[in-house]
Formats: sequence, structure tokens, C-alpha cells
Amino acid sequence: MFEQTPRRQRLQQQRLAFGNIPIPGTKVGAVVSLGLVVIAWAAIPVARPFILGTVGVGAVVGTFLWWLHNRE
Repeated sequence: MFEQTPRRQRLQQQRLAFGNIPIPGTKVGAVVSLGLVVIAWAAIPVARPFILGTVGVGAVVGTFLWWLHNRE
């Protein structure tokens, strides 16, 4: 039921997790995000429709928000 793993082994597994990468909201963060998308596009073919969908929805929402902001 419960796994009995030594503490050292659990800590090593946590260090290998790449899901905890902090990405700043700057130009460097945009480059890192774009790199992660390119890696996901190449490495995970099943994720391609999801990536295209999120880019499309993001473009529509971003354009709408830009239009609301510049309406005056």
C-alpha cells in the first residue's frame, strides 16, 4: 500500500523534477517559454493539437483584451 523508499532516494527524485522551473515575466522568460514549447512540440507529438489550440485561444483572448484596452 505505501512505498518504503529511503529519504535519500526520495530527495534525488525531487531534484530531477523539471516541472518546478520558475519562469519570469520578462523577455528572457518569453524565450524560455518558447523553448519549452518547441521541445514539447518535437518530443510529444500527441500534444501538438493542444499546443495549437492554446496558441489559438491565447491569440483570440489577447487580441480581444488589446482591443478593449485601445478602444478609447
